[in-house]
Amino acid sequence: MLIVAGKAKFETVEEMEKLLTAGQAMIAETHKEAGCQDYTYSRDITDDRTMRIWELWDDQAALDFHFQTAHMSAFQAALGDAKIAEVSVKIYDVSGVRDLM
Repeated sequence: MLIVAGKAKFETVEEMEKLLTAGQAMIAETHKEAGCQDYTYSRDITDDRTMRIWELWDDQAALDFHFQTAHMSAFQAALGDAKIAEVSVKIYDVSGVRDLM
């Protein structure tokens, strides 16, 4: 299992809001992909210019397929026009899962 987690901080709130429609389409289409267990973007409650990224994938093959999809290309095109101040996204290999509570 893989976790993709990160954040993108936009120069302004308006820059992030330009991506809402593209982001909603991306999330809806990605949830249909085989191997996608979870996929979401959310606004950080302490900084409304920051988008949090959270993805959960069965394996690298599923993530590799995701990067080749038409909806990924469309989202990347929309993202390419955005004014982003900083971005950090990491992939974590998960060796096991257990309930916290």
